[in-house]
Amino acid sequence: MDIVQQEYQRDKTLKKEEVEKIQEWLKSQPHLPEMTEQEVIWFLKSCYSRNEAAKTTIDNYFTMKTLSPEILRNKDITKTVFQELMNSILFSVLPKKTPEGDSVVFFHFMDNNPDYFHYPEAIKLFDMVVMLDIMKNGTQDGLRCCFDVKNFSFGHLTRMGIIPLKKFLYYLQEGMPVRLKGLHFLNSTSVMDKLLQMMKPFLKKEIMESVRNIQKCFSVKSIYILFWNIYKDIN
Repeated sequence: MDIVQQEYQRDKTLKKEEVEKIQEWLKSQPHLPEMTEQEVIWFLKSCYSRNEAAKTTIDNYFTMKTLSPEILRNKDITKTVFQELMNSILFSVLPKKTPEGDSVVFFHFMDNNPDYFHYPEAIKLFDMVVMLDIMKNGTQDGLRCCFDVKNFSFGHLTRMGIIPLKKFLYYLQEGMPVRLKGLHFLNSTSVMDKLLQMMKPFLKKEIMESVRNIQKCFSVKSIYILFWNIYKDIN
């Protein structure tokens, strides 16, 4: 059974005829590209099989890609800025899901030197990791972002910029084919309070309510292997 058939098998609310309706709609949208059946399923599933909501998300996705190339295009990982970033942070989708079946993308600062933190490239890397997981493993019931911010400093904060942050949060909530369920910050410091103040105006109420800013110290190993236990602590 190929991955498309697996999607229909896993979620009985997904209907092939609804996917075909969106593909027909795309033909009438000159600013949007054609999409495969699998790609349409990503968006339809993320919108709980609501056709009109999926169309809006698709439009947002490609509009953001066009209007914000500095954070969502030009993903050449051979460039020096990418190499520096990938040597200083870890991005991974954890192999185990939460008790509710949500996928967890884990972010860890391996180096506390902010000189290697290139925020636009970090957004691109996040996008690549999450989308690659969807391509390989299929759609997610939900997505939770878990950030180990022990080595996050004021120097990192100053390299982010309010406009790229605003664009990223809009893309994450309104454009990516994911059901964002929560943002969790572990090993938090006072710098995170400042970052959350920057983020708050750009987060939906339900997402802001999902934010967990945890000062308790967790090792990377315990986060990676025992996330389902940490998840109970978070909630």
